[in-house]
Amino acid sequence: MEQRSKRERVDAALQGQPVDRVPVSAWRHFIPEELSTDDLAQVSLKHFYDFDWDWLKVNPRATYYAEAWGNRYDFNQYSRVYPKRIAGPIQTPDDLDKIGEVSPNAAPFAEQIDLIHKIAAGIGGAHFVQTVFSPVSVLAFLAARPEPHSAEAAVQAQADGVRQMIRANPRGAHEALKNISATLARYAANAVDAGASGLFFAIVKLARKDVLTEAEFAEFGKPYDLQVLQAVQGAPFNMLHICGTAVYFQAVQDYPVHAINWAAVGQQNPSVRDATRQTNKAIIGGVDEDGVLQTGTTEQVIEESLSAIRATGGRRFLLSPGCGTSMQVAEANLHALRHAADIAEAAV
Repeated sequence: MEQRSKRERVDAALQGQPVDRVPVSAWRHFIPEELSTDDLAQVSLKHFYDFDWDWLKVNPRATYYAEAWGNRYDFNQYSRVYPKRIAGPIQTPDDLDKIGEVSPNAAPFAEQIDLIHKIAAGIGGAHFVQTVFSPVSVLAFLAARPEPHSAEAAVQAQADGVRQMIRANPRGAHEALKNISATLARYAANAVDAGASGLFFAIVKLARKDVLTEAEFAEFGKPYDLQVLQAVQGAPFNMLHICGTAVYFQAVQDYPVHAINWAAVGQQNPSVRDATRQTNKAIIGGVDEDGVLQTGTTEQVIEESLSAIRATGGRRFLLSPGCGTSMQVAEANLHALRHAADIAEAAV
């Protein structure tokens, strides 16, 4: 088959058409570059070109949505991707009434639109998607008061905080989520207008067993997710990320997105082979970011990649990790991930 451009290759894979080779990408946070749009645009594009990825997933700082509603952080103190929380508007469930709509044109959203313009100018027409957290994920960040300051404490505090809010003050939680989703919908549309191909829409470790119940996610998660995604229905590449172990995979099958990304290797989640029978969306993933990419050999990365490609037949499939890679991931393993797509070319 004639070689396609990066954009054409991704479009074909999303639509289930034949590809010259499987598209491939990986993404990570960049600290401290994430504090400057110039620096983050530069390092993101460098990562894209150095590894010859087919699309770019923009990785803003994980807290920018919570910052929009008043959370403040010490960016001199990070635990993995989490800066230390200093203060925020929510201390008790009664404080949910403080969460109103905010302008999608104000900081930090304006900063992100600037970032999108800079990436669009340098990516040569390839697809890139801007990360937007789901409304209930934003609420979890606002509700979290992690002690001590650590990545593990931050994740647990988000789960504990959002459960407390929705169970103690469901009316206030719905009102807050309505305002968050309305703001994010307007911002998401602005991001696409600024040049992003669509969203990397992330449900951050909440739509899963032992965090929110399926009924709680159906009430406090999904309706607000759909409101945001409906605002970008004309975009060419919207990607859903459902994060963590034992995710509610079936609960998101009717989301209006082109593709789904999740941890498909272990973690009590469907494998990519299972998913081909459970979804009509394109599948993005297949490689364990905490396993072979982080601790394995290049040969193991290639074998796990080829196994995922074989399991899908290379159709409606984009090769990637199941989540962001560690900032310490070996570059050789990322090159091996990219190389696997070339090795598999003859099979697809």
